[in-house]
Amino acid sequence: MFSFIRELDKPRRTLLYACFYAFFCNGMIALTQGSMLPDMKAAYGLSDTAGGLMLSAHSIGNLAAGFLSGVVGVYLGRKRTVIMLSSLAFLGMLLIALQGLPGLLFFAFILTGVGRGSVSNFNNATVNSVTGGNAAASNLLHAVFAVGAITAPMAFLLLKNLISWRAGVLLVVVCGTLSVLNLTRVTVPDDMPEKKDGGRSGGFGFMRDPAFLVLAGMMLFYLCSEYAINGWLVSYIQHKDALLKNFGATGEALERAVSAYSQTMATLLWAVILVGRLTCAWLSRRIAPKKLMLIASACEAACFAGMLFSTSIPAVTLCVAGLGFFMAGICPMIYADAAPYTNAYPMATGILLSFGSAGGIAMPTLVGALADRHGFSGGMLAILAAIALLVVFAAANLFMGKRRRA
Repeated sequence: MFSFIRELDKPRRTLLYACFYAFFCNGMIALTQGSMLPDMKAAYGLSDTAGGLMLSAHSIGNLAAGFLSGVVGVYLGRKRTVIMLSSLAFLGMLLIALQGLPGLLFFAFILTGVGRGSVSNFNNATVNSVTGGNAAASNLLHAVFAVGAITAPMAFLLLKNLISWRAGVLLVVVCGTLSVLNLTRVTVPDDMPEKKDGGRSGGFGFMRDPAFLVLAGMMLFYLCSEYAINGWLVSYIQHKDALLKNFGATGEALERAVSAYSQTMATLLWAVILVGRLTCAWLSRRIAPKKLMLIASACEAACFAGMLFSTSIPAVTLCVAGLGFFMAGICPMIYADAAPYTNAYPMATGILLSFGSAGGIAMPTLVGALADRHGFSGGMLAILAAIALLVVFAAANLFMGKRRRA
């Protein structure tokens, strides 16, 4: 399944491993933000709407990174660009841990988004280029992201209990600094893209292709759901009154039990995503990825609905596990399916990521605003609507693929 690694020469393997570790740190950033959100809101006196705005600020930075990576890379080279921009993520996390002024917090979350988005742009394009759009390689890359996401909530909970919630944030800063230093050691093929804007490689011809726009729509609604779930899952579980009654505890005992359970669910989600991505890497060699994406999207919608409407602990746990398994392969398969565009056009990966980031900007704030007015159950229904639209676009993607083969 991973024979492609043995086929690479040493410089390309080193580059691939650097991409993997950088994505591990990206996973830590993503889940630490959701894990720290309840503590950060309490420490700095923020409302749910303000918390949602902070998560949306992260997505604004992610959106900006899609353009900055492409434009700055033309003048500085892709390697220096990713080193410079990725370091901003860990500067932002440091600011979050050290101060609580709303304006600076908003700016800090933007920095985390710029850093994370630049790494996503660089890694997905590089892995697609180095492996020729290998779906197993893309799934392995995103599986490493899942490992970071699994590690983050448990490490955060441990450090929070031993020291403080800020210690959990500072762990991400340390790991990220090592990632930036690691990127300085690699050799990047085609480091300086063409500066010309005309021609196939420099233009935006892919934007006129309906098949690319369908993939962009899938990325939009998938990342709508992923960003909002990552950001709000812990808070949602901690405020689900019908579920809390089943813990059989009160006061501080209930608070500790719910905190541990909610962080465990965040870890479970990404532990199952890791298993799902490895499974998807194996299945993608046997089942058409377009068909897999439609099946996974429909099952994701069913599991998310089950999580929202279930009130027993076993049922919620099972639905969270199913949600993670079926979410797992969608994003890497979208990137792999878009390889003909991302390999031919330097801006295609950034545009694809920008579509996703646009959804990531709107959805966390929308969930927070609805939660302030209608409770968390009402806010989370917006995510269910986004997943339903993902199913529609996945069906269109499969239909267009069949029509092209015909």
